[in-house]
Amino acid sequence: MVEENTTEIAEKSSIDIKIILIGLGIFIVAMAFSFFLMRSMMAPFLPEKETEKQVATRGNLLSVGEFTTNINDVAGTRFLKVEVFVEVSEENKKVAAEIEAYMPIIKDSVLTILSSKTAADLDTNNREKIKLEIKNDLNRKIGSEVIQNVYFTSFIMQ
Repeated sequence: MVEENTTEIAEKSSIDIKIILIGLGIFIVAMAFSFFLMRSMMAPFLPEKETEKQVATRGNLLSVGEFTTNINDVAGTRFLKVEVFVEVSEENKKVAAEIEAYMPIIKDSVLTILSSKTAADLDTNNREKIKLEIKNDLNRKIGSEVIQNVYFTSFIMQ
């Protein structure tokens, strides 16, 4: 009798273990399905991955110099002090030498453009327009699209 009870208990416990394992398997599959379903539904609301961000600069940065000039003001008492860098194409190795050859023209153009601006034109909201104007003018005077961007590293207006 004792042997029969022990075999019945062993059979019951093996059946219970099987039921628990099957239930655990179904639970794991349901959780995985829920995870993938929620991830696909929430994808539009999640922030972008950092790998998708673009690199800010792709070329070589060359210093044009520091400029101090009067701005186009009625009283003529305001001045601007700015340091300018240009970004040139990294692909062409001759570009740096070409830019150095045109440096007096580049400095004159930057100085002319900055000194023709009023205090309102030099506001932080308009700086991107000024950079674009300088870039387009320099590329036009050089004769090719070698300058990709213009950067101001210091910008002091008084």
